[in-house]
Amino acid sequence: MEELSKAIGARLLVRFDYKGESFTVEPHLLGRNHSNEDCLCGWLTTHTAEDGQEGWYCFLFSHIKNLDLLEDRFSKKRPGYDPYDSNMSRIYYRF
Repeated sequence: MEELSKAIGARLLVRFDYKGESFTVEPHLLGRNHSNEDCLCGWLTTHTAEDGQEGWYCFLFSHIKNLDLLEDRFSKKRPGYDPYDSNMSRIYYRF
């Protein structure tokens, strides 16, 4: 979680494996959902699956593997970003 907080603060893209696939994401929010699972909400920029589309996704921490902070930065919030996401019971860190 510390690395993801750092990425949000510095506006760094992150790459990680999730359920056997690779994702590159602009991280916007870290929190705990209503099922008491820690998760990352971010804008998906690339995905290894052909059907992966840009947009908002939430990723459970328990499935994130091989996290890398990239040197590439993002500069603005994506459309539809809600810093008070109602899907979260608690927010740890946000854009």
